Amino acid sequence: MGIYFDKTDQRLLEVINEVLDRRIDHAQFRTLLTPYLKPHGIKELAAVPGIRIAYAITHLIGSLESRQAQNRLTALAALKDEMLTAARVNMRNNRARVLIQIVKELVRARGDHTAQLKLAHDFNMVAGGKTHFLRKQLKKYHLLEMPEEWNQITFDDRVHDANSKGRKSATHLIMDAWIKGIKELRVVYYDVLDRGVAVELLSAARIMGIRVRIGIEYRAVFRGRFVNIIWDPVVLRDESDIDDFFNNPETLELMNQGQKAQEYRIRYIKDVIKIFNEVHRASIYQELGIELPPVSAEGLQRNVVAGQPSLLHLGKYIHEMALPLFRERMVDLTTPYAEAGYDQKAEIAMLVESLNAFDADTIIERYLAPEANPGLRNPDLPYLTEDVPQLLCIGPAELTARLKQALGGSRLSLILSDLQLEDVVEIVYDCKGAITDFELFNLKNITAEQVRCRKPICMFQQAINEQNTFAFKQIILDCMEAIRCSDNASSTDRLAHYTDILNHFEKLSVFYKHSRIRTLVGSGSTGISSRTPGMGFAVVMTLSPRSQRDLRKRKYAWRIPLVATVAQTVEFMPPARGKGHLDALLQKASRMRLLRHLLCSKIEGWHMAGFQVDDSCASEVASLGGIREEVDNGLRIYSEEEKSDSRLELRYLNSTLVNWIKVVVGFVPAFLTFFLTKEWWVLAYCGGLLWFGITCVRNIIQSVLGGGGFARSKYLRWNEYVSWNRISDSLLYTGFSVPLLDYFCKNLLLKQGLDITTTTAPMLLYAIMAIVNGAYISGHNIFRGLPKEIVAGNFFRSVFSIPVAIAFNWALSILLVTLGVTGIDMVLQTWAAVISKFASDFVAGLIEGLSDRKHNIAMRQWDYANKIKQVFETYTKLEILFPTIRIVDAMKNPAEFCAILRTRDENYIHILMVNALDLLYFKMYQPRASEAFLQVIKTMSHDEKDILYSSQLILDEERDIARLFVDGLVGQDFTRPLTCYLLNYRTYLEELKEIFSV
Repeated sequence: MGIYFDKTDQRLLEVINEVLDRRIDHAQFRTLLTPYLKPHGIKELAAVPGIRIAYAITHLIGSLESRQAQNRLTALAALKDEMLTAARVNMRNNRARVLIQIVKELVRARGDHTAQLKLAHDFNMVAGGKTHFLRKQLKKYHLLEMPEEWNQITFDDRVHDANSKGRKSATHLIMDAWIKGIKELRVVYYDVLDRGVAVELLSAARIMGIRVRIGIEYRAVFRGRFVNIIWDPVVLRDESDIDDFFNNPETLELMNQGQKAQEYRIRYIKDVIKIFNEVHRASIYQELGIELPPVSAEGLQRNVVAGQPSLLHLGKYIHEMALPLFRERMVDLTTPYAEAGYDQKAEIAMLVESLNAFDADTIIERYLAPEANPGLRNPDLPYLTEDVPQLLCIGPAELTARLKQALGGSRLSLILSDLQLEDVVEIVYDCKGAITDFELFNLKNITAEQVRCRKPICMFQQAINEQNTFAFKQIILDCMEAIRCSDNASSTDRLAHYTDILNHFEKLSVFYKHSRIRTLVGSGSTGISSRTPGMGFAVVMTLSPRSQRDLRKRKYAWRIPLVATVAQTVEFMPPARGKGHLDALLQKASRMRLLRHLLCSKIEGWHMAGFQVDDSCASEVASLGGIREEVDNGLRIYSEEEKSDSRLELRYLNSTLVNWIKVVVGFVPAFLTFFLTKEWWVLAYCGGLLWFGITCVRNIIQSVLGGGGFARSKYLRWNEYVSWNRISDSLLYTGFSVPLLDYFCKNLLLKQGLDITTTTAPMLLYAIMAIVNGAYISGHNIFRGLPKEIVAGNFFRSVFSIPVAIAFNWALSILLVTLGVTGIDMVLQTWAAVISKFASDFVAGLIEGLSDRKHNIAMRQWDYANKIKQVFETYTKLEILFPTIRIVDAMKNPAEFCAILRTRDENYIHILMVNALDLLYFKMYQPRASEAFLQVIKTMSHDEKDILYSSQLILDEERDIARLFVDGLVGQDFTRPLTCYLLNYRTYLEELKEIFSV
């Protein structure tokens, strides 16, 4: 492995494994996840990003215990910031999604050193690499590329976490939803909602910017069976609503009764465990030769950790118990397989196939489901006996009335699974307008028959929404005819009920006069089953053209037979309002229709009105997740010839080695072109070096220029701005431009073919060479995944380089005349390609330097936006905490203000200090921070500036801040951060005083 992987890959892997193995003192880094410490702030001096990322991700996926919810939320917020910061180039949201996914895989690959190294290398490649590599990684992990504007319509109206029947904690579920690109989510629980779970879910959703709804699913008795209704309390929008919801007496009563219903379900789980131990274990032994240990309810509960156990949890638990035994069985089969004959090998292969097919879904279907245990009471059927909880004995009308009484304005969704039109009409009428949504499809059990049955139900829904009384009457008559044609024993009773509905069908219009029935689509994803699709749906037209093409190619993507009613919106944001005459003029000009596209920034979005079932055309809604084509436990028997090749791919070569290979590969055609075509020894031997030198120096200058130029931070060395990977790529491609420009373009095409030289037509020669060079550079820029403004700039830079090349040509001719050189025309013709190259790179240095500058300023503005938001949030809390004190004036005397804070809440002193330290670090150590800061404060009011400046004065409390570092603000390694503060805070405050006094 000597020539493979980089030191950064090895270091990232070491750090993650040290965190996983707890060889790193967690107390040392726990404070680095503090929400007020930002990635580009003071903590950069205490720990490398790898440690912070590793520590955050292990907190997220390491445990499901509810008591660790706050730690998971803190880690989630830190992880999102770290990943968005680690994505150093364009497509930051998509890069961050892939980076989180790679780190998850890296943690899961623990114990496989080579696999972990590959993932660590992929992580570093994605963080700052080419766009085409990022897109390959998106495809590898089955992730669609989402618009960077994050304006796609992506949703899922039914998913489950570990507190219902899934396997992920609420925080983990929200993180995975963000990775998939989901913007709206409804998490469904059964019968009861836990307060802590609700807090964690809503908090995680707020951190990741996902709109989440909470649904509680109840079962109501309807004509000898259960129908399912989901209660969606609209008041649960964020954490602040939790107390009001759970302090409601009627809500508490519902939760208590729901808990009893849960306990009734658990009794069935315990009975199934008993039957499984007594009966089904023996049949598994007879079929597979595997003797499973007895299953215990206590062991299942320990495995579930959070929430109540379900059949899915039980199936997964048994599967996890069986897998090690399956692997032992495979070891026992290896030697007989190598020595067996054809028939014996076929028999062993069939056994291996059975072992591979024995997944959690198979266990549930064959051994745990009610159909497999007819001697037990089926929990999916209603029993009106005394031991059945009251909540499982009431009908839809009574249930919806209780839910509406508990919390008015809530949404109630009717689950259409296994319901016919006549069932839906009857339930909707009986519930008197309480039903607000139809869950149209659930991918867990969608069938072609369901799609056929949904069409008349959608027509009924449309009639309600359009207040079409004629359609109401016709639908009721159709339902009555269907009931007459059925041979059901309850037909007479239902006809009598429908006669009453027909006589009062106008009530349907009254019930929905001021409301509509909306459509919901859910995946039912649990993260456990391998036979159901993963979570998430996308309205295809709201995705990028590339993603739409990818969806058409994907075999596993489910197409939902729906037509979405979607409208696109465009908002124009005028320039920031300033005090000058030019700012006022720009404000007025931005209101003009023709100029708004040039002067305003655009925010494009989508609005969805609803869905209609339509399987006659191309579906407009597709699933973001897929299903495994084959159930597979990963069990294999390999002969020596069948063992897979363990050689590593070339893309895992050491980056330094790859960079040198690129330089050499590019230098060869450049050197040979000059060596074989030039007679003057200087160009013959040094032309290639000169060509490469122009490119290398230009890249370095533009990087330094983009980072601040001569005004850059004195604490940053020039080489910290330079990307050597980018320079090696540039040298590789510029090497092939030598034969293209000097030999094929200048000599063959222009001189020999068209008789165009520096003597006959210098302007035309430099123009054609510049255009060819611009097209070539733009082409390889696209391949390298550079930002689109650089690609466009490099193409059009040819126009700007023409007069520059002519000016260089003229200046060189004057110099040669001054030096008395003869044969000037011949010299200029010989040097024409170098002159064109120098002019092109001169312009490129300016264009790409400005692009780098724009990128650095944008990153600093992002840093400042997040940090200044925290400053103002803290200020607001302090105003509430001290209503009789004018906080902005109090902060101007930091010693007295800290004394006041110690009387109430000393934590605010630490928060104020952390915010000030981060802002100091931005200003003194991050490239282009000064310019970004000036642009940010231009948009602030006088009061906001006063608050921001006053909040920084706390840096004068030198002793308290030093004690904060020593006490572990950024871990035990506090020397560098403390030194940074002590050396810079006085200079920083003086600069702020000057800035805010202007």
